[in-house]
Amino acid sequence: MKKITFVAGLVIISTVSSLFAQKSGVFKSYTDYFANKMEYGIDCAKEVHKIKLNDFWGKDFITVIHDGEPYDLKKAEIWGFQLCDEKVIRFQGEEDYLVDDKSILWIYSKQSVLSGNPKTGGSKTITTYYFSKGGDGEIQELTLLNLKTAFPENHKLHNAIDSQFKSDASLDEYDQFHMHYKINHFLESFEVK
Repeated sequence: MKKITFVAGLVIISTVSSLFAQKSGVFKSYTDYFANKMEYGIDCAKEVHKIKLNDFWGKDFITVIHDGEPYDLKKAEIWGFQLCDEKVIRFQGEEDYLVDDKSILWIYSKQSVLSGNPKTGGSKTITTYYFSKGGDGEIQELTLLNLKTAFPENHKLHNAIDSQFKSDASLDEYDQFHMHYKINHFLESFEVK
């Protein structure tokens, strides 16, 4: 009886772990992302591949090395990709954005490096935040004006946003307790659709 229970336990564990296996691959469209339909997809526990943004070189394509073969995919022709660490990168045109939060607003971040003063040296990394309404909406910078423009007819919401968020910088604050950006938690509690 103990052997049967042990074997049944192993089958359940392997089934559950395969259901939640980390995957990596490319999504041609938001519909593919939503359906978890990947091109050049792998099971991260069993396979390895590389996805290169090619940002440093200013290229308009990513390179996927899959089964030892390189494939160049135009950034403007794919929705995005997921890495084995479950990070999701989304494209709009040739620009790439890291998906940070998915709720009423999808919130993205993008880092850029500003060169320092030639005399004092050093450089500084700046993080800029963006948003879209849903995973297939237009990506725009996360500012108070852009946020209110995204909900043009909801003046009650505009007033509530003004009273809750005092500056553009306050929109990218993360709420550790609710595991969301504060603006998303606010919109959820405000019951915005």
